[in-house]
Amino acid sequence: MAQALQPATLIYALIVTTVAGLVLLARLAVTWAAEVFLHSIPIVGGWFKSLELVELSVVVLFAALGFGIGAASRQLPAKTPLPLKSLALVLVFPLVFFSSYWLRYHLWIHQMTTQSDLPRQQITEMASLALKRESGSSGFWGYYQTTTQMPILPATGADLQRMIADPHWFRSELIRFSGIEPGVFSMIFNGAGWVVRLVYLILAAVTSLIYFLKGLAWADTQRLRQLTQTQVKTGGESEETTDGLNPH
Repeated sequence: MAQALQPATLIYALIVTTVAGLVLLARLAVTWAAEVFLHSIPIVGGWFKSLELVELSVVVLFAALGFGIGAASRQLPAKTPLPLKSLALVLVFPLVFFSSYWLRYHLWIHQMTTQSDLPRQQITEMASLALKRESGSSGFWGYYQTTTQMPILPATGADLQRMIADPHWFRSELIRFSGIEPGVFSMIFNGAGWVVRLVYLILAAVTSLIYFLKGLAWADTQRLRQLTQTQVKTGGESEETTDGLNPH
């Protein structure tokens, strides 16, 4: 039995991997295009980036992700438990969702490196130091937390050095960005930033789940249709056999 199920399981894994890979590539492509062409627009680009409006455009990708993984369960045995069918979506969803922020972090490092005489490794270390001071975390997660509070970060190596040298750089940028003292503004903006990202996370998760269930329903329908066709075909063959044995 295990040997008979092995090819179908491999096909399932291949379909899930293909769907996840295509959705991931599409999400990275949209993120790259937004960072290069949209967010670089003066003033308007900054507001698009702070509100992360591009995230709304990729909801369809999470619909495709959910439906694709759900439909792939057609290759699994009919009695496979729902938690096991959902495992692939649970594992893939965070990877796809946070991939855009991962790419934005590396594009930010690349931008500062190209506009500086310092090597990328040194820029990365300096960025991690600055991010850890502002958010308590370094690397990608520090970038994610810091940009929730302030979407505009240093664009050049020189700006990054000033950020490190000036412990009040973040406060000064908040004043320049908003035009008011950062006391209440920073609290509001920080809260609003997390709310925006939480809304997009919930929207992506709910969309993935709804279309995952649609994919499961489609898989069950296809499985039932195949079973019905098999029964009809088997029944027809039985009748022909019976007629052949009938002396009349």
